[in-house]
Amino acid sequence: MFLIFDIGTTAVKACLFGEDLALLRSETVEYELIAEKALHVELEAETYWRGLKSGLGGILLKSPDAKKKIRGIGITTQGETLIPVDRSGMALCNAIVWLDGRAAKQSATIRSMFDERAFYAKTGIPDCNGLCPVSKLLWIKDNDRRLYDATYKFLLLEDYMIMRLTGRFVTEKSLLSTTGYFDIVNDCLWDEMLSGIGVDAAKIPEALECGSVVSRILPAIAVELGLEGDIQVVTGAMDQTAGALGAANIIPGLASETTGTALSIAVTCENPDFSHPGRLTIYRHVTKGKYLYIPICMTAGMVLKWFKDEFCPDLVSEARAKGESVYDLIGKLVESTSIGANGLVLLPYLAGVTQPDNNPRAKGVFLGVGLDTKRRHFLRAIFESVAFMLRENMELVESITGLKLTGVLSLGGGAKSRVWSQIKADATGREISTMEESECASLGAAILVAVALGVFPSVAIAATASNKILDSFMPNRENFALYESGYARYQELYTRVKDLF
Repeated sequence: MFLIFDIGTTAVKACLFGEDLALLRSETVEYELIAEKALHVELEAETYWRGLKSGLGGILLKSPDAKKKIRGIGITTQGETLIPVDRSGMALCNAIVWLDGRAAKQSATIRSMFDERAFYAKTGIPDCNGLCPVSKLLWIKDNDRRLYDATYKFLLLEDYMIMRLTGRFVTEKSLLSTTGYFDIVNDCLWDEMLSGIGVDAAKIPEALECGSVVSRILPAIAVELGLEGDIQVVTGAMDQTAGALGAANIIPGLASETTGTALSIAVTCENPDFSHPGRLTIYRHVTKGKYLYIPICMTAGMVLKWFKDEFCPDLVSEARAKGESVYDLIGKLVESTSIGANGLVLLPYLAGVTQPDNNPRAKGVFLGVGLDTKRRHFLRAIFESVAFMLRENMELVESITGLKLTGVLSLGGGAKSRVWSQIKADATGREISTMEESECASLGAAILVAVALGVFPSVAIAATASNKILDSFMPNRENFALYESGYARYQELYTRVKDLF
């Protein structure tokens, strides 16, 4: 068996896969971010470890024999969350979560040194902003010199969890690709950037390929986790690239979308244009020589979770009493609400927007609230706004690449909602296909473990064999016509209010 931890922005998912890469068990443990200061978003590093242990504990409670059968552990995480640690691996401060935008001043400094075109040509990132880890490195150096000096390694989240499991300080290249200090063209650290901002490259851990065996799990950690036997820890991939692998999106021209905390669209390519003026985000894929065009919308599923947490405590209690998912109850409310949400339109930019516009100061906006607006209208508007974001960014990909994306593989937690999938199909006018295994990021990490341990000969063979299309949602042309006016209002709303931010 293979044990996978998908560590997201607001939850840890522990997944147990069989040798054939079938998902056997999964447990989810949620946590709350710390956002007590403007633009600062943090989490105590130990919270991730407690979530990992709790999720694994839930699996072992239901499948106690698994503790003797697990042979490999893989991890996939959110990108860009930064954790400075000392030589013993102890976190020296809270994790600086990827949503944190404190380093705007430092990003401006970096832009004065490397203009947008030069930055994009090396990193595939359209613009260096306050969210980039490279900006946060400079922020730490500028604002907390003692922390910078005390830091042995600046770890990303996957690196930190691997270090806790093995004692080794390593990273992997797909995770590095969004830091702003990794050259995805030459597949190495961007030394000119690090030296330019005065950061010692030795503080960045050794970069391994995705799917590399790191080492055996530390014996004391195995005991702490309740595991037995010879267990190898393997590098995974950032959640977006792991998700593409889990959906077998490894062939040029294929497209997938993930509705999780964020919304991302991934299109595989081999020869991206690093000079295109549109500067669409490009990631390194899990294998050298392949890339992903991947526009990211900062908040998608997180908007729904925020609304659920703040305004739906009764639904949470009802779901708990019925033994159902609260998101299933929300889906029923949305399905019973007419297209257009009674005139309510949402800009779902609760943590800024990166594409199609780059505006970290953008915020969420509900337009059209009246005395007849009900909670279900807000929920429907959230679902529809994410579908509009998907359409807008698919059109952006097509305009830059020249590709025609007639259909999309839908992944992540949002893909479990049939009503959301149909809304996406109707609002975009394109076929939306869900996969038998919707948790494709976890599956992608499991594929990397299985190949690293010799169970499959290649990631391509493992990906093709392990996941199939479950269902397809064709667009309803009448509904698509109804959504046209809503989509136009959605786009015009941002144009009209952007200067207010």
